[in-house]
Amino acid sequence: MKKTTKLLALVLALVMALGLMLTGCGSTENPPAGDGGDSDGSDGGFAGRTLTVGIWGGNDQETAAINALKANFEEMYGCTVELKVYTDYNTQIQADFIGQTAPDCFYVDGSMFPFYGSLGVMEPLDPAEYELDKFYPNLIEAFTNADGEVLCVPKDVSTLATYYNIDLLEACGYTADDIPDNYDDYKAFLTDLQAKLDEVYGKNQIAAMTYNQDLSRNLPILQDGNDGLVAEDGTATLTSDGVVANMEYILDFVKNGLWKTPSDLGLGWNGEAFGTGKAAIMEEGNWVYGTLRTDYSDINFGVKEMPSYNGTQYSMSYTVGYGIYALSENKDMASAWIKYVTSVDGLTIWCGGAGCLPPRSDAAEAMDVESDPVWAVHSAMTECSLPWQLGNNASIINTAYQNYFPLAVSGEMTAAEFLTAAEQQANQEIANAG
Repeated sequence: MKKTTKLLALVLALVMALGLMLTGCGSTENPPAGDGGDSDGSDGGFAGRTLTVGIWGGNDQETAAINALKANFEEMYGCTVELKVYTDYNTQIQADFIGQTAPDCFYVDGSMFPFYGSLGVMEPLDPAEYELDKFYPNLIEAFTNADGEVLCVPKDVSTLATYYNIDLLEACGYTADDIPDNYDDYKAFLTDLQAKLDEVYGKNQIAAMTYNQDLSRNLPILQDGNDGLVAEDGTATLTSDGVVANMEYILDFVKNGLWKTPSDLGLGWNGEAFGTGKAAIMEEGNWVYGTLRTDYSDINFGVKEMPSYNGTQYSMSYTVGYGIYALSENKDMASAWIKYVTSVDGLTIWCGGAGCLPPRSDAAEAMDVESDPVWAVHSAMTECSLPWQLGNNASIINTAYQNYFPLAVSGEMTAAEFLTAAEQQANQEIANAG
């Protein structure tokens, strides 16, 4: 968030209050066709009307999938769907909220939901009406505000899983069954694996495993057994009980050379390090699957579930939902759109085309994700995953964390000093934003 975050929240609160007051003062004798009534459009009530849907740009596959949904919806209801594609999503849609020109419904990234959910810009949704009992509960919780209101319906999800290079493991005398199911056993395994990789391929030529210095990846370990990394007021609590000990656990892997970042290997990201054969194991999201099949098709790889930490299995999940603009004059159309695109049929088109996982189990069954061993593992990780969220100030806190992490790796700071410095930087920025 920029320094204007709290000011923006106040401005939006005033704008929304005024907009809702004016809407409430309007005549109800002859409401406009798009007043957000109960019509589902089956009687042609949407014919000739236009629904605006706010999205961000995607790749060719995502564009084709959203256009297919658009065409189907237009054919079903005789209406027009206008896709408003933002190039700087969070900045531009906030400007539209202030100007009361926001789309009728729009994407909300799960990591941004705590912020947008606090602004009063989205219409509360009825769980029964949107079949929310069919969705994974942790994903619905990610779009539920402090008052217990669900404000978005998930449209997709991606999860982390463990990828391993079959040929590199076999060259060192291992199989997939030797990869531990918990992080404690990983230490001995990676120590032996790294030694054998150095023996077979030359010292430091291939890393046993890659990792990321990022809270969106490290969160499950860091917040295990404690109250988390953020307080109710949105400030960072990186030095709270248990977090420092968990950070020391992570650093032990790094300082012993068991985990390497892609940049340590001179490469850009985990997928590249793994795809070029420079890492034997990585933890990565399902988006890497397409990359491995197209750009690194020679890599012989397998996938297994994430390891447990302190007896609990975790993954991270990254989800996006649809919300309805509270001042929309087309709430009925927006509701129908969301019901369609998050139905089994809609999700089959979107997730099948865009290369992501469906956020509801019946859609996963309809898509037969279990028939693909990679998708099956990622899908299995959904229920135990932590959706990536860290209060209203996730970006500020994560940036501070990333800034100081290298100093802990180099030994210039202890884990406690690193987290203290990151917490202080984050909370100073949060205070300045007020």
